[in-house]
Amino acid sequence: MKKYIYLFFVAFSLLMVACTPEVEDIFGENAANRIEKRMAADKAVLTGAQNGWLMEYYPASGQIYGGYNVLVLFKEDGKVTVSADITGVATAQATSTYRLKEQAGSTLTFDTYNDIFHVFSDPSNALQIGSDGLGMEGDYEFTVMEATAEKVVLQGKKTGNTIIMTPLNGSWTEYLNGVIEMDQKISRIPQFTYTDGNFKASVVQSYRTLAITYQENGEDKDITVPYIMTATGLKCMEPLELNGKSIETLDFQDVGEDGQLVSGDVILTPKFPLNYFLMNGDWYFSFSNMGAMGQFYWNYVKENALDPNEIHLSMAAFTPNASDELIFYWVCKGYNPGMLLFKVTAIGDDQVKIKFALNGNDVGILFYQKLGWSYMIYPFSGDDGVTFTLTVDDIKNPSVITMTDNAEKANVITLQKEEILDPFDK
Repeated sequence: MKKYIYLFFVAFSLLMVACTPEVEDIFGENAANRIEKRMAADKAVLTGAQNGWLMEYYPASGQIYGGYNVLVLFKEDGKVTVSADITGVATAQATSTYRLKEQAGSTLTFDTYNDIFHVFSDPSNALQIGSDGLGMEGDYEFTVMEATAEKVVLQGKKTGNTIIMTPLNGSWTEYLNGVIEMDQKISRIPQFTYTDGNFKASVVQSYRTLAITYQENGEDKDITVPYIMTATGLKCMEPLELNGKSIETLDFQDVGEDGQLVSGDVILTPKFPLNYFLMNGDWYFSFSNMGAMGQFYWNYVKENALDPNEIHLSMAAFTPNASDELIFYWVCKGYNPGMLLFKVTAIGDDQVKIKFALNGNDVGILFYQKLGWSYMIYPFSGDDGVTFTLTVDDIKNPSVITMTDNAEKANVITLQKEEILDPFDK
């Protein structure tokens, strides 16, 4: 019986071998070969744009610094030449290297330092746009999502931002000159009034973003719109949806003294609030630029705290910390910089209320508690805040701001944009 069973299985096995068709390789070439071919194809696209690409680059994951025009030219030998509007110089260029590598897909990396491109990611924050120690937190490595001769779509490895590149025709210098000139016209305007028929909104410009505030059913609503500058105005990163309209671009019209931005019936008219300038710049103190009240308190601190301890005040200034905060910042020889925080409320266009927030760094707290700094800040903080009316020497580009106490006219403080050293001697 076992013999017959054995013969049956031998015959069955031979039958199966004879009937089994040739096996087809359903997977084709291996994954390594596929990614090599993909990267080779991507490189061919990158180097195929003989005049380079216009990259609409948005650093930082929240696009808080807006977008920038970056021109890139990729060469077969792995060299890349970069120019960008962030330099403010249309002819500025820097050359470094790039490569494509496999990292969860085809990845484009700017793998050696480029003086222009890496300014977006360098934590040294050379342009003082980003945060100290972090910079603008931009990408220098990108996943290649799509690559054709008409468009390359990249995704930042760190931020996840979508970066679009399109072939650039014409002169790099002429293109960037147009963008830089437009930036000079628009960036000097701190605020706009947004008008669309009877609909109105307030617009504050910061770096390359528009912060729009409007009312809906009696409630304040806010929209932040990152944008990139163009030679004709600005282009929104994503369409602005407001009052039933979708706006992709705003064109600059050179009318009146300051121009305006328009899109169809929508008009953005420039505004120059005086309190905006105070809250968005560095403003320096000096003893001679204070009224009788300020001089009384500052002189008291000098005679009773600074001179007895041989402490020399080298500089004192207001510097912005947030949209509604100022820091009183000072330097004394032998100490780290001191800082005390103040809440600032804008009232209309030409008034502010300044109030001490009972906060500061270690040096600030030391001076406040041990060296009479409560008297030093009293002229602009009082016991429960001080409301000032502001006047300036130039309503569109002030270099001097004078703060007059609404309740005590003898309390006048004049601040200067130009740095003042040794404020007790000036």
